[in-house]
Amino acid sequence: MKGHPGSGKSTAARAIASALRCPLLDKDDVRDCTLHLEGAAGGSGMLNELSYAVLWRLAERQLQLGLSVVLDSPLSRRAHLDMLARLPATLVVVVECRPGDGEVWRRRLEERGGALANGGGDGWHKPKTWAELETLVEGYQGCTDYEFGDVPRIVVDTTDPAFGAEEIAARVVDFISLHSYDVDSAVAVIQDGSAKLKVDTQHLRDISFRCSSTYQFIGELLIQPNSDVIISTCPAFFNQSVLYHWNDAISIYLEQAILQARVGRNVDGLDLNLYQQSLIIRRQHEAKLLSSRRA
Repeated sequence: MKGHPGSGKSTAARAIASALRCPLLDKDDVRDCTLHLEGAAGGSGMLNELSYAVLWRLAERQLQLGLSVVLDSPLSRRAHLDMLARLPATLVVVVECRPGDGEVWRRRLEERGGALANGGGDGWHKPKTWAELETLVEGYQGCTDYEFGDVPRIVVDTTDPAFGAEEIAARVVDFISLHSYDVDSAVAVIQDGSAKLKVDTQHLRDISFRCSSTYQFIGELLIQPNSDVIISTCPAFFNQSVLYHWNDAISIYLEQAILQARVGRNVDGLDLNLYQQSLIIRRQHEAKLLSSRRA
């Protein structure tokens, strides 16, 4: 997570961790425990960096156990991102919370500030007024706006009334699914709900992959030898709203399947919702034809 105080990071982070069913580590949980060290350990800056160091160490332990993890912190400096990128993770995705409505942001921050106990308790170190937030941001001197390089990033507006925490989490999960691509093996993993499908793209030529784009693959669906299913052919799509389809009869075997893509093309602009609706209508029509023939 990335964003200023009161930007909705923690609410979004909890929803994302719940959707992914993975641990949530919050820097504030560490910082909240340093009150008794304030003024005796070299200032708040040192304690803040110590909180980040503890956060990275906890995250590293989870990753060593093979777990994905959601890290809730402002990620206000490029140095923080660099430390995060050095962790042994297969994929780092930044979710940046940028409130589009300043008035809503201000109201939320000051409501939270009014609820915080003065001089102690959880959140004692957070800005409690809009003026305090402005002072904090000015102190950053623009360092919060930095280049992300090759690190995938999705920006969400946490003040958009059309997107609550659950909707934001769904967007992030789709975004992460899109980026499950192993460059060395040329295998992409696409996901729709609890089902996953691997796509082997090593035989494709003259196609370049771009984040946030939509692609169509056609090829043979290969099943592991221990599955009693024949090879079939099907198309697959994936993008931020990951969508793919296959023969319903073999959907339960997808964990052992891989689509050996022979044809691939970029289909940006395709309305996937409309495509899914047309697919449903086509299946209903085919079912009616089959039923009439049997009659």
